[in-house]
Amino acid sequence: MRIEIRVVLAYLVPLAITFGITSLMIRWAPALRLVDIPNDRKVHTKPIPKGGGLGIFAGWVLTALWIGVDSEDLWIWRGIGLVIFVLGLVDDIRPLPWQLRLGVQTIAAVGAVVVFGGIPGPAWLPFANYWLWPIAVIWIVGLTNAFNMLDNMDALSAGVAWIVAAFFLYCFFPFGFSFLLLALMGALTGFLWFNWPPARIFMGDTGSTFLGFFFGTCSMVYGGMSDPNAWALVLCFLTIPWYDLVSVVAIRLRQGRSPFHADKQHLSHRLVALGLSPPQAVGVICLLAIAIGAGGLLLYRQPNRGNIGVWIFLVSCWIALVAFDYLTRKKRQTKIEPSI
Repeated sequence: MRIEIRVVLAYLVPLAITFGITSLMIRWAPALRLVDIPNDRKVHTKPIPKGGGLGIFAGWVLTALWIGVDSEDLWIWRGIGLVIFVLGLVDDIRPLPWQLRLGVQTIAAVGAVVVFGGIPGPAWLPFANYWLWPIAVIWIVGLTNAFNMLDNMDALSAGVAWIVAAFFLYCFFPFGFSFLLLALMGALTGFLWFNWPPARIFMGDTGSTFLGFFFGTCSMVYGGMSDPNAWALVLCFLTIPWYDLVSVVAIRLRQGRSPFHADKQHLSHRLVALGLSPPQAVGVICLLAIAIGAGGLLLYRQPNRGNIGVWIFLVSCWIALVAFDYLTRKKRQTKIEPSI
């Protein structure tokens, strides 16, 4: 098969599979008890089917198997990733305690690190490979939950994931692995057709946790942690999910509440509290993801001082986001009421 045809099929086949399965899930979800019921911490006002993550995962995996992607790491996302997928599916049907979810995610992250054979580290640092293992586990578990938390408005988590996959596809991955990213982008496109505001279906934990696990493991191995100079660039691509996670956890802790207690204080909710509509808030966040990722990429491509420039740019973006949140906090406080 010609390489051009494989590239096209790697995108279109998962798009078609995901489109078909997601359209069926809209009808079947109520019978499967996959329905998101509105409450005071959610934006939607009527029951919406969830389980769109089934279509995303199926479209991606089936395409990777059919097109014959040559990647020795693919089975990690089919195997260990399947554990995360099933955990999310069970949680969508019947909510699980956060301790159980976090425990299984941690075990899966440890398993992924072990299977990958550890994390390359500086030659001058004794036992660097093992010292970096806890960081790798935190990185994977953190992103697994970051994309899950980001899934709080129509097209938000899937839209940011599509952007991140596009940046990773352009930058880091060997040609064989690029088919997996193309397949993921195609699957996300098929899902976004139904998730675009007003959403007809949500991906649920089934999809969002798998997306976070996928980006956590592949960025750790192929991106930042295998090339220390690329760390800042990977963080630029993943700034939005990480910032949303860190900021909302900090807000909850400052309020004396559990960081795992869901509420309406995420970055998207804070933008809505400033007067934006939910679609506008999602658009702003996606534009931020593109701007920060592209800015980091442009600086990284500069010779000699590119890496330093990316670090300065990344730190500046975080300072700007924190400053914006701080300066607008009083205006938001009159509109955001955390769930109790």
